Amino acid sequence: KIVERVVERLYRDREKLPNRRKGYTQKAVVGGHKVYLRTGEFDDGRLGEIFIDMHKEGAAFRAMMNNFAIAISLGLQYGVPLEEYVEAFTFTKFEPAGMVQGNDAIKNATSILDYVFRELAVSYLARHDLAHVDQSDFDKTALGRGINEGKATPFSKGLTRGASPVKLVSGMGAEPKGFGGSGSSGTPVRSAPTAFSGSNVLALKPASDEAIAYKRDYEERARELVEDIVYEEAADEASGASALFTDAAAQEAAEAKALAATRRQQSLMQGYTGNECSECHNFTMVRNGTCEKCDTCGSTSGCS
Repeated sequence: KIVERVVERLYRDREKLPNRRKGYTQKAVVGGHKVYLRTGEFDDGRLGEIFIDMHKEGAAFRAMMNNFAIAISLGLQYGVPLEEYVEAFTFTKFEPAGMVQGNDAIKNATSILDYVFRELAVSYLARHDLAHVDQSDFDKTALGRGINEGKATPFSKGLTRGASPVKLVSGMGAEPKGFGGSGSSGTPVRSAPTAFSGSNVLALKPASDEAIAYKRDYEERARELVEDIVYEEAADEASGASALFTDAAAQEAAEAKALAATRRQQSLMQGYTGNECSECHNFTMVRNGTCEKCDTCGSTSGCS
C-alpha cells in the first residue's frame, strides 16, 4: 500500500520598500572612527534597510560593510525579525571599538556591529536595556527635561516638494502700533502683512516696532505730526491756496514747511518733543513736569 504525504513549503515573498521612504541618519564616532548609519522604513514605520558608511577606512573594509548592510536589508525585507539580528550581533568584539561620541543613548561599543545594532534596538525596538543612558526614564519632572533645551527638531527647510509658494497678503484686521484711524476719516491706515507658506502662518513685524530709537512717550506725537503733514498737503491741493501767492512765495513757503518738518522729525529722533521754542525757535523742547523746557536757551512754556 502506497501512502502519499503532502509536504507544504511556504516561501515568503520579498516586501518592497517604497521608492520615497522615511528614515534617519545617525552620525557617531566609535573609537575615533566616524560611522554614518542610515535607515529606511516601510510605510508602517518598520525598519526595512540600513546603510553603513565609515570614514578613513580602506576600500576592502568599506566594501565589506556595504555588502553586510545589503545582506541585513534583504533579510529584513524577507521577514527576518530585527530582534534576531540584535541578539546575534550585539556584544561582538573587534576593532575599531571604544568610546562612542555623538549618540545620546550609547556611550561605549565593543565593535562597529555592536554599536549599529544597539542603535537600531533602541530606536526601533525600545530596547533601552542595551543603552547606557536610559532615555525612557526621562520625565517632565526631571531637572531640565520639561522642554527640549538646546536641541532643534530635525526638519528639512530646503525640501520644496509638495510645498506651496510663499504668498504675501495684507491682514485687514491687524493694525500696527503707532497708526490709528479708519478709511472713512481719511487717516492713513496700514495693515500688518502676513506670510502664508503651506500650513505655517507667520505674522511679519510692523516696521514701527523696529524703530526702537523713538521713545514710547513720543510715539503719539510722531503720529500726529505725520497726520498734520498729510492733511496740510491735501488741503493745499484741494483749495488751490497756492494760486494766491506768486511762484517765488509759494516755493519759499514750501521749502520753509519742509525744513520745519525735517527739523521736527530730527528732534523727535533725538528724544525731544518736537515743539518749537518760542524764544530761540529751536526744536529742543523736553518734558519738565507738566510743561516743557528748552535745552538750548532754558526758557519754559510758562508753567514752571
